[in-house]
Formats: sequence, structure tokens, C-alpha cells
Amino acid sequence: MVAIIPARMASSRFPGKPLARILDLPMVEHVRRRTLLANSVDEVVVATCDQEIADVVTKAGGKAVMTSSTHERAVERVAEAALQVTADVIVVVQGDEPLIEPGTVKLTVAPFIDSNEIVCVSLLSPLESNADYSNSNIVKAACDQNGYVLYLSRSPIPYYQQNGSCPIYRETGIRAFRTDFLQTYAALPETPFECVESVDLMRVLEHGYKIFGVPTECSTIGVDHDFDVPIVENILRTNPAQRSLHRKIDDVVTR
Repeated sequence: MVAIIPARMASSRFPGKPLARILDLPMVEHVRRRTLLANSVDEVVVATCDQEIADVVTKAGGKAVMTSSTHERAVERVAEAALQVTADVIVVVQGDEPLIEPGTVKLTVAPFIDSNEIVCVSLLSPLESNADYSNSNIVKAACDQNGYVLYLSRSPIPYYQQNGSCPIYRETGIRAFRTDFLQTYAALPETPFECVESVDLMRVLEHGYKIFGVPTECSTIGVDHDFDVPIVENILRTNPAQRSLHRKIDDVVTR
């Protein structure tokens, strides 16, 4: 199994985000080194179209693969990079998840062992507040009774005509694909909901394929804006588990 981290400098909300300093490291290095701590991963690769990102990764001892600058979706970038690795399963770890817990990678790939029919998995985490629920930077996932994702939206879903509890989660940005299906995805045309929501996994659903959702109690915090950086730094300083992981990444550089 290979984990691929898509990263590019041209973020509309936070230009240069992968190289933003979080404590003593660029963000992409936090993500790469934490992913290396996942025992189920054989190799970790950063997929980028920016030489400056590749230079930072390789200088730190990691592996970077250069990709086209024309990709609109992170999964498309990963699909191109995946042509240069050998693996049955590709895990996509978004480059703006510096607090990723290595154990969540194992959770994400476990369904492939249980079922040969599963082609795509998305890790889901709790929505922790009303602010999360209404935040358009957070993609919400609605799931059916068998754990498959019905829809993904940046809007609050569903509309509550009546009070009730529904299986709605935060889509974390940690996904996994069977390698052959990843290339199928890349060859599929873009879809209407994918474009208007700017959610790449909607392409899977709109073409009739299934996404299996894996809920976890682990909270995830993505960095969408520059003001998210001090929030993450405070967690790294004050949360014992996160502080421990931060110390461990100094000793894990390559795989």
C-alpha cells in the first residue's frame, strides 16, 4: 500500500499553504512524516506540480513525484502520481491535515480486506459543533444504513423539517482507492455536482460507483486559511497525544 499526498502552492484560500510553517516544520512535512508512522503504509509520496514543494520534501529525505499543473482535483493529481508506484491500494492523504493520526490510515484501508467489491473508501469524523455544520470549508457526508456515502456537500445537510438524528459526518480528506479504480476515476468526465460543490468524490457517486464511509471518533482539523495555523500550533503544544506524535516525527523521515 502506498500513501500519496497531493500538494500545490496555488491554493485560492491560502496560497503557499503546503510550505506554511507550523512550529518547526512546513505543513507538508508534518503530513508526510505522520503518514510514515502508519504501519500499514509501504511508501509515502508527495505529488506536486511545484518544484519548491518537491525540493523541501526531497531535502528532508522524502520522495516527491512531479505532476501536471493542470489538475483541478486532488484525486486526479494522485492518479497521475500513482502511475509511478506499485501498489494494490492507494491512500490519499490531503496535504492540509497536519494533525493526522497514523491509526486512521489503517482504519481507512481495512474495508478492502473485508470486501473485494469495495473500490473507494472515505474516512469520516464527527461534526463537533454548529459552526462545523455550517462551515462551507468542511465537506459533510450523508450515509445510508449500510455505511455507504449517499451525498457529499459543503452546505448543511439535511434540511431538518422535523427533529431527528441522521448519520452526517465530516469528510476528512483521507480516502483510499483500489489502484485500478483510481485510474478509472481519472478517466471519467467531470460531473455537475462535483463541479458546483467542488468536491472531487462526487464524481464517484455521480457515475454510479459506491464510496464506503468509515466513521472514526478522531477529530480532524484541516488548515484552510492562514488563521488556522495558530490553532493547530496551540493543539500541538497543549494536547498530550498530539504533542507525543509531534515528537515522534523527528525520528521518521523516509520509507
